[in-house]
Amino acid sequence: LYRSQAHLSHTLRKSLFALRALAVSILAFLLFAPLVKRINRTVEKPIIILALDNSASIAFAKPTKFNLEQYTSQLRSLEKKLASDYEVRSFNFSGDIKQGLDLTFSGKLSDISAVFRLTNNQFANRNVGAIILASDGIYNRGANPQYESKDLKAPIYTIALGDTVPKRDILIANINYNNLVYLGNQFQIEVLTEAYQARGLTSKLTVSDNSGIVFSQPISIASNEYRTTVPILLQAKHKGIQHYTINISPIDKELSTKNNSQTIFVEVLDGKENVLIIANTPHPDLSALKESIDINKNYEAKVELADQVSDDAIAKASLIILHQIPSVTNPAPDILKRVSGKPLLFILGGQSNISAFSTAQNVLGITSSGAMQEAIARVQPDFYAFTLSEATKAKLQNFAPLQAPFGNYGIKGPTSVALSQQIGKVATTMPLLIFGNDNQRKIGILAGEGIWHYRLEEFQETGTHEAVDELISKTIQYLSSRDDKRKFRVYSPKNTFDESEYIILNAELYNDAYELQNTPDVSVTLKENNGKSYSYLFSKSGNAYVLDAGILPAGEYVYHATTNLGNKKYTATGQFVISQQQVEFQQTIANHQLLHSLAQQSGGKMLYPNQLDELPKLIQANERVKTISFEDRQYEELIHIKWIFFLILTLLTAEWFARKRNGEI
Repeated sequence: LYRSQAHLSHTLRKSLFALRALAVSILAFLLFAPLVKRINRTVEKPIIILALDNSASIAFAKPTKFNLEQYTSQLRSLEKKLASDYEVRSFNFSGDIKQGLDLTFSGKLSDISAVFRLTNNQFANRNVGAIILASDGIYNRGANPQYESKDLKAPIYTIALGDTVPKRDILIANINYNNLVYLGNQFQIEVLTEAYQARGLTSKLTVSDNSGIVFSQPISIASNEYRTTVPILLQAKHKGIQHYTINISPIDKELSTKNNSQTIFVEVLDGKENVLIIANTPHPDLSALKESIDINKNYEAKVELADQVSDDAIAKASLIILHQIPSVTNPAPDILKRVSGKPLLFILGGQSNISAFSTAQNVLGITSSGAMQEAIARVQPDFYAFTLSEATKAKLQNFAPLQAPFGNYGIKGPTSVALSQQIGKVATTMPLLIFGNDNQRKIGILAGEGIWHYRLEEFQETGTHEAVDELISKTIQYLSSRDDKRKFRVYSPKNTFDESEYIILNAELYNDAYELQNTPDVSVTLKENNGKSYSYLFSKSGNAYVLDAGILPAGEYVYHATTNLGNKKYTATGQFVISQQQVEFQQTIANHQLLHSLAQQSGGKMLYPNQLDELPKLIQANERVKTISFEDRQYEELIHIKWIFFLILTLLTAEWFARKRNGEI
């Protein structure tokens, strides 16, 4: 191109040639799609986790010369020093774990293992250099910290707080009791009392209820580390929630009287509900059913064979379970007549007379030749008679199949299907567990035998029977419960809450057709036994109402809820109690042995508060605390590198500009 253009200077022609040749060469080279290796390096500083015990025991049983304000100031100074070389994450923990160094030393519980769970979960695959744990070693919630920390690869530096020297104190260390008893019965509580550095002194243990002192016993302290368990028999005289105050009188110059008293709440029920299991013949299902029913202290199960059951047992029963009755060998018309009017749960199996069963109730009809088939449980999402937990739903669908009658299933009327049958890999509409009403009584049908397999399989996998117990317990509760005809209902999920729990109330409002409504507002007033009141407005949730009242002070509460539907006013009342948590005052001697073991097994060191200035040097000297550099190697096509585009553009632009300047364009 430029050889023939003699009017241009020799130097210009060579320059133009070089510009064009270089641009064309680069473009031609890019046609080969060459690859280029790129290396990106990322540097990650070690993470130092600073976890501080914020529970009440730190301030309660501190050494005489220990200054909390000075200690807090030293921790903030330590945090600043470490932040210059490391990434510092600060947390405080008591019953739960929170970010920051906002220390009040008022936590009701101590869960040291929460620090290690958070490290394993939130900082997995991160460069955790070290954990600094400041605590007195006392824990009363969560797992053993040594077990939780065994998989950590970072050293643990512990700061030993509290005092290991016993001080004069007498306290109620623990109370063993059943929170459900029955009206008119005697029940026992066991009170464990402890005393330190108080040999030769005396005290008095008393138990009081609303009527006054119901038990009194002197305590003579025989040693400087004294423990004794006092069994106490009490009488359940009144129905409802009863509170008992257990108190031990103070001794001279003791550390604190906060741990001298505890209040327990006992719910007194007016008798158990009797569940009668009538069986055709002995079967492993019977034992499984009885064990799951007896888990609930409100129910008592009894097993009888069909040819031995008495009229008295039937009369006392709130619910009757017919296991493979009617049977092939015994259609049992007399049994069906004797249980008339009682809520029933039919359990079908290989011995069942399917024809007699189908005519005995108006819920489910089955046409069967007597053959059996394996049926896996499938949870129905539109079942609302009662609620199963998500864990239970998942387990039920993975259990081995039950033996169900093979045939055609026909639902006779309005029913609720809790479980349907899956045959092999095919999900069917045939019910496995179904509920309905027959002549104004509740009827349940479990169309399969072998539920004892469920208990064995769950115990083998998890070591518990929780899913099976929940399924059977809620089935029994639903069938035995009397229909609630109230149009306005307010209830709490339980009668006793811990002091740190959120208080939840639920409400339901029905119109004359017994359809759920949540158009009007629902207000509620919670009144504590000391006279203080709290007023709230329920939130609307679905077709019902829910109230989260948050955390309230310990005590007995009565609630009074009101609403209006049309020109009718509705009210509902109830009660619950909030138990005071005093576990932080029940152990006053620091456990520095635990802190030493945590540090030793992880390659760290235990220090005392006056040694905090040594921590940065110790961490810096630890070869396991290192900055990590990550290399990310990637291969990409050269054509994707942007500066090459601009190089080619610059070359062509320079050539065009030179040609333009010299009149070639």
